[in-house]
Amino acid sequence: MKKALVLSGGGTRGSYQNGVMRALCRIQKNRFDIITGTSIGALNGALAVQSDYRAMDDLWHNLSQDQIINSPISMDIDLMTLMNERSQIIPFVRNYFEEKGADNRPLIEGIRRLYNPEKFFASKTDFGCIAARYRTREGVMVTKEMMREHGADWLISSASAWPVFPVHRFEEGDFIDGGYYDNLPVDFALQLGAEEIIAVDLRNVPQHPNYMDCPGITYIYPKVTADMFLSFDRSYLNMLETAGYYDAMKACGVFDGVKYTFEHRRLPDWNGSFRRDILMLETRITRAGEINEKLRSAQLITDALLAVQHKKILSEKEFFYGMADYILDLLSGDIGHVYTYREFRKLVTERFDACRSESYTYRPGMNMSQLHAFVSSLDRPGRIGHIVHAVYYPDHRIVSDNALLTMYPFEAAAALFIIYILEEKEAGRIWKDAQSLKK
Repeated sequence: MKKALVLSGGGTRGSYQNGVMRALCRIQKNRFDIITGTSIGALNGALAVQSDYRAMDDLWHNLSQDQIINSPISMDIDLMTLMNERSQIIPFVRNYFEEKGADNRPLIEGIRRLYNPEKFFASKTDFGCIAARYRTREGVMVTKEMMREHGADWLISSASAWPVFPVHRFEEGDFIDGGYYDNLPVDFALQLGAEEIIAVDLRNVPQHPNYMDCPGITYIYPKVTADMFLSFDRSYLNMLETAGYYDAMKACGVFDGVKYTFEHRRLPDWNGSFRRDILMLETRITRAGEINEKLRSAQLITDALLAVQHKKILSEKEFFYGMADYILDLLSGDIGHVYTYREFRKLVTERFDACRSESYTYRPGMNMSQLHAFVSSLDRPGRIGHIVHAVYYPDHRIVSDNALLTMYPFEAAAALFIIYILEEKEAGRIWKDAQSLKK
């Protein structure tokens, strides 16, 4: 069975791919028959073909703007914005570059230095990259054989993110970034005979969602915000590398989780009861939302988690860890930490345990305008805390159920999740008792 690695373009977000490669090397899943890539994915892919993982690591741990372009211009630019709005951006960029004399010679020199034809062609791993013809945007699928004469030029062409970088010209013609044609060349890998694929996207919204749930394709993409195409901020690059490492470990079954990472474990015994209560909560949200067309979905909470994870169907684990992500975002979770369930429960307890006390401040005796102002002043954890408190003390509710479920449906679901964590086996009874009191 031919195994392939497919690497997307995405500028300095390529640091994420370095994290993925570190994980694959650690678990010894870095042997591939085929590697395809676009733009920075093509360069990372060529280094992987050469087994130059140390060079890849050095590149991403020491990357600075002067290694890419000779210009003082801020490079926090999104490539898709350039591609989609180039008619407005190109005049500005051209004028700026003409005035400042910007060029990408450092990038060109770096690619020529990193690309090692002797190692590249000695490798048994097949390779392909994507470039686009400047005039027509027609894609060129560059094979390993095509790179025998102009290997470095094809890699440079694939990474020529015009109009920020100039068109790359050499004997074969005028070329620009392969992302104008296919920024994640899964199809190319399939054409080269791939039967099992690890695809590493660099965008938060997957470019080829049709491949996400396909048998034989492991689709890895950043769950952290990765919106800057050419940022050289060291903390940002380190964050992306860390995210890539743990996303790959989760995708390969070493850990659990979606955005945050958890040690493998069986889901809590209460998870089945929680899911049933979520189904009933979604029904209540739908009924409450009859006054709000935006809330007419029959499964609002599930739909929100599906949207965040770019899925059509959620497994039990994906639902559970999707809720855990929501809570850890509220609690400023660490994407570089591997959580145990006990640690997670401790964080939740420390933040929300006080909500179970009758003395918890809930602000009674307000008129509607005062209540609205008070609720609006609360941050999301504060609103969830009040919902948790109202489950234990229904007469302490500060807004009606319909108003609550219409305005804050996901906070209500989070409160239910938190109660299950706080109470474990007793949570279902407490929640059901609270609902019966409200009828």
